Formats: sequence, structure tokens, C-alpha cells
Amino acid sequence: MQPEDIVRSGPNQYVCKEGIVKELQEFLNGFHHPVVVTGNKSYEAFTTYTALPSEWKVIQHEGYSSPEAIRGIAKEAGEAGEAGEADVLIGIGGGTVLDTAKAAADRLDIEVITIPTIPGTCAASTPLSVIYDEQGNFIRVDYHKRSSYVTLVDPLLLLSSPIEYVKSGIGDTLAKWYEAEAVVRNTKDSLSLMVQAGLRQSVYIRDILLNEGLQAVESIEKGESSSSLTNVLETIITLAGTVGGYAGRYGRMAGAHAIHNGLSFIQETHHVLHGQKVAYGILVQLALEARTNEIQEIIPFYQKLGFPVKLSDLGILENQEQAKRDIAAHACKPEESLCLMGAFSEAEVIAAIESLE
Repeated sequence: MQPEDIVRSGPNQYVCKEGIVKELQEFLNGFHHPVVVTGNKSYEAFTTYTALPSEWKVIQHEGYSSPEAIRGIAKEAGEAGEAGEADVLIGIGGGTVLDTAKAAADRLDIEVITIPTIPGTCAASTPLSVIYDEQGNFIRVDYHKRSSYVTLVDPLLLLSSPIEYVKSGIGDTLAKWYEAEAVVRNTKDSLSLMVQAGLRQSVYIRDILLNEGLQAVESIEKGESSSSLTNVLETIITLAGTVGGYAGRYGRMAGAHAIHNGLSFIQETHHVLHGQKVAYGILVQLALEARTNEIQEIIPFYQKLGFPVKLSDLGILENQEQAKRDIAAHACKPEESLCLMGAFSEAEVIAAIESLE
């Protein structure tokens, strides 16, 4: 049994409510030594919104969710100090911080609480971590023994999110439908009820984003809460995780993320947010399958959100031919998720990229 074949329904406890993170201590009954794992900007955003107890140890992490960072944080949190060894980690931040906190908690075999400060990915709700090296190159996905003990989504805290991270979250989450649909359509397997439930969730997710995504972005720009903003926040952070959680290998990743992973090896794209690269990957995936009409249907949505539609939008201005080869070479590796939707050659991936150009 592979980890991606196990149904994981989501966080052990989940609350989405304005002001909920101010009630964090109420979820810590039974724990004695919480340790916070956060980033510099995320810590600033959180402590501007509400205070943390002064006696809690805070570990601030910058960089990628790399094996070195995970080992270092686990060591620091697990070492006995005046407060004692950590018995729960509290991840406060974006996807990288939360993936790092989850992986460190798994290493220590303790619970983890996740509090997203930006709606960039579903990292707060998924029992896995995407692992990169110290330079930001994709390595693998690690599956953890347990889901988050608690996930708290506070729309008022998230209202201060940088707008580009909100857009990135929309791009990353939009891929749930396109990837799950492609995998399911190209399999000859008999699909379980859980796989079918995951696929139906992906349709629901797509419709929420296409119908309310622009209103959510407008809410962030105005600094005003709205039902559309809350719906989109929950879609990105929590509903998105149910697609892979229920459907397993049929709902986790396919062509769009394989292209993203290939892009992670292109230095010029390291400044581009995860979801922006995944959004571009959706277009490449559709081009691979010659689904031109669907590309044309979503291009207006992409243009309104400023999503990349060609290599130059990703910062690849020079050596584009080499970039195409590098992206294709990685995406077509046997262990990559592109193979879940069929057999494609490097030449076909390059041709798909060129068709978008």
C-alpha cells in the first residue's frame, strides 16, 4: 500500500471563523510545551493581529522546506530547554513554513497545529510536505503519519495577505479539477466511491474559483471581508486538500504540477510564486492534450488575474530553448506525475510549450 492510496479526509479539527486564532490557547489543553514555527513576515503579520504567550518558544524559518531545514527545526524544537521538549508544533505562515512545520512534527512524532497567514496553497490542511533542496529545486513529496491536530482559518487575519499570494492560491487550486479530470479520464481502473467524491469536489472547487475568485481578489484589494472571500479562502486552504485526500493518486497531481516541478529548476522562475507556475502548467497540460477550446475559455480569467501564459511571463527571457528542454526533461521522468495522465515524450511537451508561445 502506497501513501497516495490511503484516504485522508483532512485536519483532525478545523475551524474557519473571524477572530478564531485569538482563541488558539483553547485548543492546547493537554499540551505543555508548544513551539511555534513561523517565518519573518508571517510572524509579523500574526503578531500584529494578535499576541502569542511570551513563554512559547518561537523558531523563525526563512528559505525552503528542505531536509536540512526540517532536521534543524526538529532538533531545536526537540531539545530540552527551560520550557522542556516540544509536545506540539504550531506552524504559522505560508505553504513553505507549514510544510516545514508538518515535516518537523512528523520527525519528532508529535502533533502539529496549522495556521495559514496567506491563502497560497492547501498546505494547512494536507498531511504531506513538498520537499525542495536549499536552492529551491523540487525533490519529492513526503506523506506524514498524521493530519494536523487543528487547522484554524481566520478570514480577518488573511485579509492582510499580499494580493499576489491570493492569486497564486487561486492558480494552484484551479489545477485540482484539470489534473484530477485528466488522470481519471486516462485510467482504465475501476474507480471507488472515494475517488469519485474527490473528482466531484474538484468540480465544485473549479466553479467557486471561476465564479467568485475575482470578487475575492477585490475584497483583498479593498481590505474588506466578504462571503466570496471566505468561500475562496476555504476553497484554497481546505476544500483543495479533499481532492487528493479522497481520490489519492487520482486527485493529487498530474501535468500542471509536473510542469511546475520542471520550472523549479529554472533559476529565472524562482521569484515566481508556486500557484503562478502551476497555473501556467494547466495551460501546458491542456495543450499536450490538444484541448485548445478549453485554453481559450480560461485565458480571459488568466488575463484578469495576471497569470502567466508564456515563458516570458515567468521571467524566462533568454535561453528559452534550453528552458523548454529542461522543463520537458523533468516533466517526462518516470517518477513524475505527468505519467498519470498518459505517456508523453519530451518533444511533445516542448511542442505544447511552443504552441502557447
